[in-house]
Amino acid sequence: MKKVKIQDLSIGLVRGIDVQLPQQAETYKETYFEWTATSVIAKMSTKEISGGVLRAWHHTPIFSELETHIDTEMFYFISGVALMLFIDIKNNKPDMDTAQIVRIQPGTQISISAGKGHFVAVAEGSEPICAVVVSPKMDAPRMVLTEKVEGV
Repeated sequence: MKKVKIQDLSIGLVRGIDVQLPQQAETYKETYFEWTATSVIAKMSTKEISGGVLRAWHHTPIFSELETHIDTEMFYFISGVALMLFIDIKNNKPDMDTAQIVRIQPGTQISISAGKGHFVAVAEGSEPICAVVVSPKMDAPRMVLTEKVEGV
């Protein structure tokens, strides 16, 4: 089993994703609403865009597979602290030397580039995570990792 240190997500830490951290967001507030704008722009190659809500619970951060997409996928983490796996794909195989598991705080937005290996986030603590996911209509083919990756 490959053990990787869990790192706090920061700008530039993971190649192939764009990041806006919560403290970077600008919030506009009036008496009965507030609007927090996001700065990460996701360029998608199709006009068929959909969204959904991802909920995930606490799980030991051990990953045995990943998924990729042919287009960009965007996440906006609403609540809970998430742990998410990222791995580069080379010659249609996971490059295990690039495995990273990052800690993602609520209020963070990420845009994952087409072809970037990743897997569904798990909750680090007892509070489940909730994230809004926006992407084109596309498949999510999976690859089995050559060895499991554990976050420590």
